[in-house]
Amino acid sequence: MNNKNKNDFKIVITDLNLNPFRIIKSAFALIGIIPLLIFLYLIIKENLLHRLFSGHNALTVALAILISLVGFLYAYSLINKMVVKLLKYAQECKMADKEKTEVLLAVTHDFNNPLSTINIAMRNLIDGIGGELSDIHTVIVKSCLATVDKLHKLIEDILNFSKEGFNRINLKREFFDLNLVIKDEIESVMQMAQERKLELRYNAPASEIRMWGDKNKLSRVVMNLVSNALKYTPKGGGIDVRLSADENAVELTVINSGPGITPEEIGRLFKKYERLDKHSNIEGTGLGLSIVKDIVDAHNGRITVESELDKKTEFKVILPKDLRGKLR
Repeated sequence: MNNKNKNDFKIVITDLNLNPFRIIKSAFALIGIIPLLIFLYLIIKENLLHRLFSGHNALTVALAILISLVGFLYAYSLINKMVVKLLKYAQECKMADKEKTEVLLAVTHDFNNPLSTINIAMRNLIDGIGGELSDIHTVIVKSCLATVDKLHKLIEDILNFSKEGFNRINLKREFFDLNLVIKDEIESVMQMAQERKLELRYNAPASEIRMWGDKNKLSRVVMNLVSNALKYTPKGGGIDVRLSADENAVELTVINSGPGITPEEIGRLFKKYERLDKHSNIEGTGLGLSIVKDIVDAHNGRITVESELDKKTEFKVILPKDLRGKLR
C-alpha cells in the first residue's frame, strides 16, 4: 500500500488511534520469522541445505518453498485489500455523516434570523402595536412566542452539539416539576392535534413530580416523543401520555395508535439520520429519537419501545429522580 493511499484514510486511522497497515506488516513479519529461524537453524546445525538440494527430491523441495512464499505473499495481499476496503467504507461513512451534519448546522443557523423576526412581530402585537388584542388572540400570540423561544433553544443546542459531538451532552442540574413541563408541551401541540383530528390525552398526576435534571433537555424529550406520535398516528387515532413516579424514579409513557413497528425496525429507531422506508413520505431529519436517547442516557435513564402491528406503539422513558453529582 503506497503512502498516497494511506493518506486517503488519514482521518479514519487517526480516529482508530492505530495504523492497520503497520499492524499487518508486523504480524506477517512475526509469522514469517519463526519458520525462517527454524529453517536457518537446521541449515547451519544439520547441514540440511546440502541434503535437501542434492537429493532426488531437490526439485520438489524447491517448488514447495516457492509455493509457500507465493502463498504467504498472496495471503498478505488479500488481507491488505480487505483492510483497504474496510477503511474506504469507514471513510465514506464518516464523510457522509460529516456532510449531513454540516448541512443540518447550516440550515439550523439560518433559522435564527426569521425566528427573530417572528419573535419581534409577536411581541409588537402583544404590546398593542396595530391595535388591542382580544383575550383569545393574546393567548394564541403568547403560545406562538413560547414556541419560538423553544426553537431558539433547540438551535442553540444543535450548534453546541456540533462543537462537542452529539454524544457528549452537557447537562444542567436543576430541581423542577416534570409534570408541569409535560403539561406545557401538551398545551403547545394541542391545536395541531385537533387540526389532525387526533385525540391527545395527558393522564396528569394530581400533584407535582419534582426531580433533579436538565429541564430544557427533558422538555425536548417530551416534545420529540409527542411530536413523533402526532406525525405517525393516522387521522382519527389517539395518543396517550402518562407520568408516574415512586421514591426513586419517574416514568414517562407515550402511546399512539397506528400501524406499529416491527422488531427489526425498532432496532433502527435510535440511529442518527435513520428513517424507516414506510415513513419516507413523512417529513423529518432522522435525528429526533437519537437525540432523545442521548439525553435519556446522559440522565442515567433508559428508553424502551414496544409495538403491536396495526394497533399501537409505546415509548417508555424511566429516569432516576435525584441525579445530583451523577450526570454524565
